[in-house]
Amino acid sequence: MAETKTQKAVCFLRTGDLKGALKIFRTFRVGFSSDEKRTISIACECLCGNDSFYSSLGVDCCKMVDEAVAIVRSKYL
Repeated sequence: MAETKTQKAVCFLRTGDLKGALKIFRTFRVGFSSDEKRTISIACECLCGNDSFYSSLGVDCCKMVDEAVAIVRSKYL
């Protein structure tokens, strides 16, 4: 049987691939509040190389990544 997106994302999270995990979780349409979706999306962008842009806007990228990981862990681990 094929592995689901959720299973892949959780596997990435468990192995420490935050970028891969957040790329998948960012596409989820249900299960997260709008604030949680925003946090996950910004964290993913920061990990994908746009951290200087978000830093110029005053966003603490490390904090956003930590918050996004905490959100995902609370729901799926």
